[in-house]
Amino acid sequence: MRRRLLDDGGGGKVGRKTFGLLKTSWLYQTKQFFDNSSLHGVRYIAEEGRPTIEKLMWFVFVLSGAIVTLIIIASLWEKFQTNPTITGLDTDFHSWDVPFPGVSICPTSPANSTLIEEYVAKKWDKVTDQTKLELYTKFVNDVANLSYATLANMAEYGKVPELRKMSQLRELLYSVVEKCEDLLKDCNWKGEAYSCCQGFKPTFTENGFCYTFNSIHVEKTWPWKSAQTVTDTQVNYIYETDSKWAVSFDVFELKNNTLKIFIHSYDELPGVDMAPQHIWNRKVNSIYFASRTTYTTNDARQLSPKQRKCVFEDEIKLPTHDKYSYWGCMTHCRMAYARSKCSCVPFFYHKVDGFPYCDVEGLSCLAEYTEDMGASMNCPCMLGCMNVVYEVEKVTDVTSERLEPLEVGFVSWPMIQYKREVLFGWVDLLGESNIFFSLI
Repeated sequence: MRRRLLDDGGGGKVGRKTFGLLKTSWLYQTKQFFDNSSLHGVRYIAEEGRPTIEKLMWFVFVLSGAIVTLIIIASLWEKFQTNPTITGLDTDFHSWDVPFPGVSICPTSPANSTLIEEYVAKKWDKVTDQTKLELYTKFVNDVANLSYATLANMAEYGKVPELRKMSQLRELLYSVVEKCEDLLKDCNWKGEAYSCCQGFKPTFTENGFCYTFNSIHVEKTWPWKSAQTVTDTQVNYIYETDSKWAVSFDVFELKNNTLKIFIHSYDELPGVDMAPQHIWNRKVNSIYFASRTTYTTNDARQLSPKQRKCVFEDEIKLPTHDKYSYWGCMTHCRMAYARSKCSCVPFFYHKVDGFPYCDVEGLSCLAEYTEDMGASMNCPCMLGCMNVVYEVEKVTDVTSERLEPLEVGFVSWPMIQYKREVLFGWVDLLGESNIFFSLI
């Protein structure tokens, strides 16, 4: 026991000695730093022989300089985080190949009343109850008109036993909508006659059933597709030497069925958050638009999407789309929300593994969340780094009583393109920070 106590006492002495040496080393190293530092004023703080008041004065100066420097660097960091890019007119842009936008024609009521009657008579041929037949007719019409604007109409059908499990709703819609051959006629592309149904193909959108020209997201097959109809998704371009930069079409009969005209990018479709550029009722014969393209240089990849306020098309993988776009992100967001609430999605979306189509009962479930999935849905989506906006510049009114086709095209040449590039990157941040550090 005596030996253990002696050993403990000796260990304590060794520890105190080691701490004393370490303290002396720190004091010496600190004094050496002050004596040899290149930071202006620091050496005078610890210099021997100087009055205390002078040392205190130098300490205040150095501390003030350090605080000012940190404030400036903090402002530089904030600039780097919030405003590191600049967007300006691209003066080196040569518009040799300009993709024509997608043009979607969406009838306000796409279903044909005669076809609806024929479908109901064939589907429920043994039903004689007039009240039920009227309900079935209304149901078929609501399915044909399905969009986010009309989704609430499906709520009542989830409680009807003979309807609630119906699932082949796309096929139902195809059976009753106006076929392209019965809707469109006298089409022209760049001033030359063009087969309407070769150019305008069926599409399902969040705004309802449409016929779309020049989109890569059109349907590849449909029941009345002819063997001659080409279903490739090749993008149509216009050139400065073309006689016209427009597509035109006419319709067989409008009556009270107006057409919503959407002008959008060729790699998108009209979303619920997109308003039609025009609702055509034959009172105008031309719609001319201008394009505003904004692209981002590859140098901006050094910044985060939040800093540059856009996402490159290969930067975020979406389960529902091959490449990123704002439209694709919003579509995926709504599809994911619908699946989370009712385990299915509306049939107006493209078929995607893991996102089954709703039957009538599923649509009835989604009807409860119509307001949540509308245009104001809060999704964490940013614009793509390649973004095109089409703005209507000129609409020409019809001046005669003669029925005229509608022409949709560019208002003028050249097109306008903007470039987003890095104004203040990592190199600039480090360089300017180093300058201010050297001034201390």
